[in-house]
Amino acid sequence: MQDEPLSLTPKQEAFAQAYVETGNASEAYRRAYDAENMKPTTIMVKACHTLALDKIRARVSQLQGEAFERHEMT
Repeated sequence: MQDEPLSLTPKQEAFAQAYVETGNASEAYRRAYDAENMKPTTIMVKACHTLALDKIRARVSQLQGEAFERHEMT
């Protein structure tokens, strides 16, 4: 069963994918956004704010569910 896709920007989608892959919001933010000139504290705060968005949380849950289903089938 395929869920209806969420309306995310490409960077938000990249953040969600990286978060599911790494389990680390700061690392996901670094991968998805232009953060090379940001302080680690700024990255952490922005990553937490991004992860707190309802549509990001929903996409992360969706991706985690898909990964779980893939691993259960093999």
